[in-house]
Amino acid sequence: MKKLIFILLLAASACTYGKVVEIDPTTGYFPSKGKADVIKHEKYDLDSMKALVLVTASTFFQGQVRNMKYFDKIINLDELQTIIVQEGLQDKVPSIRDKIGVNKAYVNYKPFLWLRYKTRQEGRREYGQFILTDPKDMKDIFIAEKYLDYLTYGWAGVNDQRTWYPLCNALIDYIKANSRTYRQP
Repeated sequence: MKKLIFILLLAASACTYGKVVEIDPTTGYFPSKGKADVIKHEKYDLDSMKALVLVTASTFFQGQVRNMKYFDKIINLDELQTIIVQEGLQDKVPSIRDKIGVNKAYVNYKPFLWLRYKTRQEGRREYGQFILTDPKDMKDIFIAEKYLDYLTYGWAGVNDQRTWYPLCNALIDYIKANSRTYRQP
């Protein structure tokens, strides 16, 4: 029994949870076990919009996007709210907690892309999605997803290597396909 517990703990410790890491310079990707499924991949001129990206996923995803070294500036909702106040745009952008507010921020502040995380259900299965949106028209230009497998691998089923890094790597592939200026960090 002690051996089994030791093996389970060893297996669980081999995977990380929410650890921001650098891209592996030999592969050009984050270290992952598996790939995310790309649901949508619209052709888009990313270089014209790389000056600013709003990341509303989490500080972990903000760090991962920062380590991609593509976007010039990465902000979260709190930072965007501060900018709206500092620029005196509160009357034009009263809230940014929904799609309409994000669109108003885009129109009244400056153009940016919006990267967010959400989950979707399909029967009893849950999927984590990385979605890149153009707030000008709220068109999703990129969607990647990964099945959130809480059972098959035990504690190791949903972690950085199996879930979050593959989503980030799918975004790297999207950037590579839609940018003339992206250079591997």
